[in-house]
Amino acid sequence: MVILLASVVSCAKHKTYWLNLRPHAEGEQGPTTKLTIGVLPFEDGRVFTQKLGARVLRDGREEPIRLESSSASEDLTHILRRSLKARNIPVVTISAWDPAAQNLKDLPPEVDIAIAGRIEALEVEAQSSTLKTTLRYRVKLSAKLGLKAQGKVVTKNIEVRPEETVMRFERQKVEETLNEAVASALNRLVEAALAPSS
Repeated sequence: MVILLASVVSCAKHKTYWLNLRPHAEGEQGPTTKLTIGVLPFEDGRVFTQKLGARVLRDGREEPIRLESSSASEDLTHILRRSLKARNIPVVTISAWDPAAQNLKDLPPEVDIAIAGRIEALEVEAQSSTLKTTLRYRVKLSAKLGLKAQGKVVTKNIEVRPEETVMRFERQKVEETLNEAVASALNRLVEAALAPSS
């Protein structure tokens, strides 16, 4: 009886899917420049920084989808720096800078463009039925872009919302698509930063 009860309790426990943020090949393709880009650490504007969403099963039960890493902001900062280096764009790490036009003079002298990014949303929602799973992803980033040559700081908002329907829910495939969406959002951020200089 005790064994039966224990097995029922273990079946009732929620399964949690843990995802990792990693550099994606798509992020290493895109615009390039000889200008030096300064990257500030991303800020995370979300309340629950490890929560991504949930997989809702056909009976209504929810299985949480969470971030394995303790810091999405560190992950995105690393991914952005790595993607810029992969394109042979000179990169400088900036520890602190107040992104306003009058503070452009405070940037390191070699920096031409500064990116101060913020994570607004990082979400994965899955709806599973007997035959299929519908997945919706949302990556929303905002950034203050310091453009030294123009003497101004501009704000950009980037949102990527891919959707897909698959035969079955696979954690590894979900992680791959999330990282692709992150790479796409970061690419668009870099494009916005380089557009005034091209």
